[in-house]
Parts: sequence; C-alpha cells; structure tokens
Amino acid sequence: MPQSNGPEVPGEGTTAHRLASELREVEAAIALVRSGAATTVSLAGLRFAEPVLRELAAQAERDGIALVPIYWPEDAGCDVTVRRLDVDA
Repeated sequence: MPQSNGPEVPGEGTTAHRLASELREVEAAIALVRSGAATTVSLAGLRFAEPVLRELAAQAERDGIALVPIYWPEDAGCDVTVRRLDVDA
C-alpha cells in the first residue's frame, strides 16, 4: 500500500532525514532480534515503511527475521513488527 509523503510536519526534519532515521530504527530492531535479546520488537508510527522494508526485508529474511507491516487507515503511516521467523506471531 502506498504511503503519502504529505507536507513536512514542523519539527520532524526533512523527508530524507526522516527516511534515514526510520531506516536506522528498523536496522536497530533487526539487530536486537538477531542478537537474541528480544524475539519481537514493534515500531510505531513509521511514515516511510515501504522503502525501508524494501531495503531491509531480503537481508532480514536471510537472518531468519520477519518484518511485518501493519498499515494505518488512509495511508497515514505504518507500524512494523520485527520478529524471529521461528517464533509464532
């Protein structure tokens, strides 16, 4: 599902900054799950989940990790669950 980039929200920085920040957040969640410190991590309120998931999904799957998007109504954003594939959802 496509997400709307919409106008910049004051205090959130540029679109590129927000995208890079969300990419780092998901990478950190993947690293936490990969390390075994958590079996599941949930991230809420991502605006750029689609490009982030496209970038990270293949490597995450090779590492035995699923990235599960939970889209908000009307493309307003997305939550992402990062979990080990060998653990039931």
